[in-house]
Amino acid sequence: MKNIIRLLFVSLAVMFGMTACDVLEEPYLEGAENENRILEFCVGEVSGEIDDDSKTIVLDFPGGTDVSHMTPFIVVSTYATVAPASGVPQDFTEPVYYTVTAFNGSTVQYRVDAVVHDTDNEKSILSFKIEDPDCEGVINEFGKTVTLHLPENTDVTHLVPVIEVSEGATVEPASGVAQNFTQPVTYTVTAQNGTTAAYEVTAIVLGGSFEPSGKVVLIKDFTGARCVNCPAAAEAVHQLQHTLGEDRVLVMSVHAGYLATPVGQFPNFLTEEGTIWYNNNLSNPLFSVDHVALTEGNTLYVDQVDAPVIAALGEEQSFEIIISNSYDEASRTLNTTSRVISLSDFLGEFYVTVCLVEDNIVGWQTMPGSVAQDYVFHDVFRGTLNGADGASFDEDGAISTDQEKSFNYSIELDADYDADNCYILTYIYDKSLNGMIFQSSMKKIH
Repeated sequence: MKNIIRLLFVSLAVMFGMTACDVLEEPYLEGAENENRILEFCVGEVSGEIDDDSKTIVLDFPGGTDVSHMTPFIVVSTYATVAPASGVPQDFTEPVYYTVTAFNGSTVQYRVDAVVHDTDNEKSILSFKIEDPDCEGVINEFGKTVTLHLPENTDVTHLVPVIEVSEGATVEPASGVAQNFTQPVTYTVTAQNGTTAAYEVTAIVLGGSFEPSGKVVLIKDFTGARCVNCPAAAEAVHQLQHTLGEDRVLVMSVHAGYLATPVGQFPNFLTEEGTIWYNNNLSNPLFSVDHVALTEGNTLYVDQVDAPVIAALGEEQSFEIIISNSYDEASRTLNTTSRVISLSDFLGEFYVTVCLVEDNIVGWQTMPGSVAQDYVFHDVFRGTLNGADGASFDEDGAISTDQEKSFNYSIELDADYDADNCYILTYIYDKSLNGMIFQSSMKKIH
């Protein structure tokens, strides 16, 4: 791979008139072909605040700034490209999405939001603290949530928060008033002009007691609505799930490849992440058991799924995943937290991926000899909340027993999705072991 990339780089050098000296001055950086991050995002003197976990960037402008025609300067990873390109004016009155493509073709999407401060209209929680025990809440401004990560054995029934809000604004319940946080508490901030914003505050007790759920196996069914053999394969896998236990075997239907491409009335379930995991395969149905992508050695046909599932179920549980969801029907805002706890010591590159799955979708599906117009699709992968690769569990790679981390995300559910049939599915995997998934968990959003 290294030699191939070097040859490509030299070819590009010849195409663009670079000399041998030019090539030598830009040496190949091993591993950089996989990088697809935004490193810097600036508009004039305003530098964006980049959150790589949530793939968001916030530009903070003073009141009165016209953000309808602004030109950003963007720095991305070596060898990567970004679209829209750096230097191209954009209208930031609404969120703008930027896609970064690594040299190897993998992509990540960032959401960029411009915040213009208007003193009369300011109604934000700036800080939310508990003094006993000492804890500072994690504020998600766009999801309007605050998460408190509290020490083990904390009594959450009588916590006294100290709250800072925008200048001139008020908050109810007031700062300094004790609250019971056994359930999420809503705080309403009122601006000087009378407009309001509601924040949901959730307390999570770290290291809290739990009973290990046992090893859970994830089957990814790579399928397509125009695939004639896919319905029978899906039925076989779901029958296996039913036989072995729906709480022990999870199935996620990832529509990817040519036969998943929508034509006419066929549904469009394609996702950017699913395409990456599919890894340019040429047929459906295909399966992976406890693996992120269809790579050599991980690509299975339906009659090959049983044995690795049964073998995986016999493995010792290594992580626990506890999912907490809060869904607001009026705004269709979903706030979700995945608490991941290590049950052993590990060395590796562990990442956590949080997925949205929708069940019971009716649409067209190719069947042997016909097209079923009222076919029921199950466990359809709708996308991730933190990218195809997910977010790092531990940057150092040395994980100790009882080490834990919470992954918090907030999204607005697509208007076409049925919230009653939507789930969060979270798994943890090791990049250094070819994407092997160690544990999975799934929970309805409400």
